[in-house]
Amino acid sequence: MDAPPRRPAIFVVDDEPADVMILVQTLKRDYDVATAANGPEALERLGCGGCSGRKRRAALPDLILLDVQMPAMDGFAVCRRILANPELKDIPILFLTSLDDVVCKTHGFEAGAVDYITKPFHLPEVLARVRTHLNLKRAREELRRNEQQFRRLAETDDLTGLYNTRYLFQALAGAVDRCAKENQPLASIFMDLDYFKRVVDTHGHLYGSLAIQEVAATIQSCLSPPAFAVSYAGDEFVIVLPGADKDAVLRKVVEIRDRMAATAYLAKQGLALALGASFGVAVFPEDGPDPRILLAAADRALFEDKKRRKENSPTGKDARRG
Repeated sequence: MDAPPRRPAIFVVDDEPADVMILVQTLKRDYDVATAANGPEALERLGCGGCSGRKRRAALPDLILLDVQMPAMDGFAVCRRILANPELKDIPILFLTSLDDVVCKTHGFEAGAVDYITKPFHLPEVLARVRTHLNLKRAREELRRNEQQFRRLAETDDLTGLYNTRYLFQALAGAVDRCAKENQPLASIFMDLDYFKRVVDTHGHLYGSLAIQEVAATIQSCLSPPAFAVSYAGDEFVIVLPGADKDAVLRKVVEIRDRMAATAYLAKQGLALALGASFGVAVFPEDGPDPRILLAAADRALFEDKKRRKENSPTGKDARRG
């Protein structure tokens, strides 16, 4: 049974007990309401009061109602402190004030508030403004989730779940730039499955696609960030290893090759294929000063590796039924 949806949380910050009581009574039917009596207490509760977050609320509020006129620290200063924290910057803040003048409102919007509620409260207006800004916050969050999903879809290969070539050239350029600035190496691997056409010719395209998915999972199991793998074309893959030198990338090739050798592919389909692969490696900066030259060097190394493996495999049977 699904858990009931979480009620939105409202954080009321006001030094006037009577005003706090009115707001709590008005909001508690539809929202979880917490309160603080002044700015320092509010910052402490939110984890930006200088105590390393030990007193932070278990769940951050969805919206903050913040009084402007408070002792020790006014609402403008509290608002700026809250919104300067990356974890809190998306929480909408509505100022509570009896000062209904243009200068005060301008200062509030400059501090980062999204709206004002004037005192004495008109309770239907309070509820309407709270609902409006909670709805706007939910809409922004949904838009952000959709943007992230669209970005993932644009950067991901549908078959394997690995990154695609569109992502490769952008991410590799950024990784090379970072490694150049930090005086670090970066390795790339071009990988191609051996005699994979025979798998497709023998077992069909559907099983061929499933085998590629399983090989992609093998590759991914050998990597940890910031390393990443790319489905390059069909049964070809590119692996990028920021910070890896020649010795490290050769160890990674051995690891992937050994993991593949220990895996029976398409076992669930009753085939248990043994698949092999050829690898070409190149390391920045010695093998190439930019991404395209680096990938070209790895591609040439792959060709040489395939040539050697073909010469050393008289039967050419790197894929067989187990």
